Amino acid sequence: MSPPHQPTSINPNSLKIQLAYRFLHNLNNINTKRSNLDHTQINRKSHRVKVAAYASMAFVTGSRRAWSRSILRKIRNRGVLARIKKRVDHKASRVRVHHHLNARSTKRRNPSCSNPNGDYIDPSGNLGLEVKLRKLVPGAVMMDACGLLDETADYIKCLATQVEVMRTLVDLYSTI
Repeated sequence: MSPPHQPTSINPNSLKIQLAYRFLHNLNNINTKRSNLDHTQINRKSHRVKVAAYASMAFVTGSRRAWSRSILRKIRNRGVLARIKKRVDHKASRVRVHHHLNARSTKRRNPSCSNPNGDYIDPSGNLGLEVKLRKLVPGAVMMDACGLLDETADYIKCLATQVEVMRTLVDLYSTI
């Protein structure tokens, strides 16, 4: 006898409640860590809010989707890289910065190239729309076309639900 399978569709109301709970939990963590802000830190805080929104969305979705696993992996690795970059060299009593972690490609495009924007044009002539979709959805680099469309549909559904939850929270807190 096979184990019972989880239903593939989640109750939208339950999803909204879970998203709201996780988002507020992550926001609370941000606010308790950094209570006093000057004008230079506002941009950092808005970035933290964005990361909190993505983290709550990926956490609620769980590991059943590639995009959710990819977002959670990026967030987890971002913290690890930050700790590695700020490793203290106790012998010299100074902060050691690992420049190889920030290394970027220095390859420059040839301006006389026939494709100056670097757009991918595949042989079937669809102007790289599938490639653009792969860049949009996290974790979609190695998927087949059918899986890519399925992941994209789920990602867009979760994004729309997250936006709806955030609008509701803004409306709720703006009337208080």
